[in-house]
Amino acid sequence: MALYSIRLNLELDEPSGVYTVTSPDVPGLVTEGSTPEEITHNVQEAVEGLILALKELGEELPPVLRKTVEQPTETQALVLLPTELAA
Repeated sequence: MALYSIRLNLELDEPSGVYTVTSPDVPGLVTEGSTPEEITHNVQEAVEGLILALKELGEELPPVLRKTVEQPTETQALVLLPTELAA
């Protein structure tokens, strides 16, 4: 399995509690999720589908998906806190 470093943008739809996920590194990546686990799963599934589609169409992969990461040097985590704990 290959490891890639991809930046993600999350936008919360307040009424539904669902995040829309996009990436400045991977044009065309759009998915949603309500929890960190669901977002992680859906992003992985969306990236896999996008890679397959681009290859099938003979399109070039975005630069970030052409370079694997051997050992991550930094990571960011999505942390969802109850509203009463949020600053």
